[in-house]
Amino acid sequence: MIKRMVKEFQSLSLTSRLCLILSIVFVLSLIPLLHIGLYAHAAGDDFAYGLLAHLSFKETRSLPAAIGAAIENTRDYYHTWQGTYSSIFLMSLQPSVFSERLYCLTGILMLGMLIGSYFLLFRTLFTYYLKLDKGLWISLTLCVLFLSIQILDSPGAAFFWFNGAVHYVFMHSCMIFLIALLLLFLKVRGKAKLCLCLALSCFLAFVTGGANFVTALLTPVLIVTLLLLCLLFKNRRGLLLLLPLSITLAGLGVSVVAPGNAVRMATQIDSMGPFKAIYYSFLYALEGIGSWTTVYVIFFLLLLFPFLLGALYKAEFSFPLPGAVAFFSYCLVAASYTPSLYSMGHVIIFERTLNIMRMLYYLLLFLNLVYITGWLVKKCRSYDPSSRFSNLLAQFRKGCTRSFGVTMAVFFLCLLLFSEKDKVTSLSAVNSLLRGDAQSYHAESLNRISLLSLEGVDEVWVPNLSVCPPLLNPQTLSADPEEYPNPTVAHWFGKTTLHLSVVY
Repeated sequence: MIKRMVKEFQSLSLTSRLCLILSIVFVLSLIPLLHIGLYAHAAGDDFAYGLLAHLSFKETRSLPAAIGAAIENTRDYYHTWQGTYSSIFLMSLQPSVFSERLYCLTGILMLGMLIGSYFLLFRTLFTYYLKLDKGLWISLTLCVLFLSIQILDSPGAAFFWFNGAVHYVFMHSCMIFLIALLLLFLKVRGKAKLCLCLALSCFLAFVTGGANFVTALLTPVLIVTLLLLCLLFKNRRGLLLLLPLSITLAGLGVSVVAPGNAVRMATQIDSMGPFKAIYYSFLYALEGIGSWTTVYVIFFLLLLFPFLLGALYKAEFSFPLPGAVAFFSYCLVAASYTPSLYSMGHVIIFERTLNIMRMLYYLLLFLNLVYITGWLVKKCRSYDPSSRFSNLLAQFRKGCTRSFGVTMAVFFLCLLLFSEKDKVTSLSAVNSLLRGDAQSYHAESLNRISLLSLEGVDEVWVPNLSVCPPLLNPQTLSADPEEYPNPTVAHWFGKTTLHLSVVY
């Protein structure tokens, strides 16, 4: 059996081997994340934003009633705190609104959205626009996804805390889905497919318009870029992109003018003017790019480069102005800093915001790798009428075949031996599970819930948590029962007062 598998593996092309190995590693890396996600529990803002819907559902057991309460909650927050209507509506319907057992779906939902959106984008780009071997574009997607899941500033907030995850990672995924659908809309045939792509695009444009301001700002910028490219290449169908563009701009406008934004900004002591925020965005983007370009990023760049050399040699596209493409990508990364600097100034940007900024950088970096490699190959090809470069390239790839297995083995050995466990998401999950921290956290959280759920008691004391895995929320409560989030959590469980007992 094993000999047969080895023989079949050796019969595969080098690109197919790469795809197979990366696919296996990627799937294996998800297992501990899905496992530790079973122990996630609601915390902090989950209770605050979901309170109205939870109380409504608890009283009526009616989904429409809960949705109505979520709409009312969105309206209230629009006037008192923030205008991001899409995020607030989804925050109001976080899973434990209906049952604490459902909160474990958070990780599955966030990982599924991110993975699905990236696969659709890369499949559209490298099937309809730039013809790449299926194994290669899948490998490219897996590399970007590996970095976007494993190497983040706060993976816990990205995947296992619903409130933070839905506001950022979920909305970032919606933006990627939207751009992928628009690219697909420009290529597919048949009225049914066209209408479906456009309808879904318009819906996602509405959603992203009311998302976090990083996503809400980048979405119209990307749509305008697509529209300009359509005009450049005289694609009349591209004029229909004005519809989702108008919707997302209208949504952003509604979000920006919310009275609650002024209330929230009044609490910030160091906000910037718009022009100053733009200026500093470019400065901070350079620092961010420097800190985000880790050894993992460099490894995947070097790993994919020889495969792209061979794949792009016969590509028909000429890859013009790579410098302009790289500069535009840098401008997009800089733009992701602007909303935070405008609202909060020279402060540390929230880690959950940095998560999607970093994901954007990974995506743009690897798309630039494809573009610049294509440009380089075309330049070499234009100065190589004797096809000498093609022969050298074939020899280079043959040499890679011999060293590929060793390279992968060395990489994973270094990953296991030298990586800080809590710096790589799956390693952090495995460490928490093996130490029993995740299981203890789950048991203590359930104990808290059982105490809060006691009937006939209005005043409750709950112990602090003795342990909290880095990927899960510490569920911080205050020693002062009148201080946030104690009153909200107490109200959630039908109590008047919640005390924190420090026993660990």
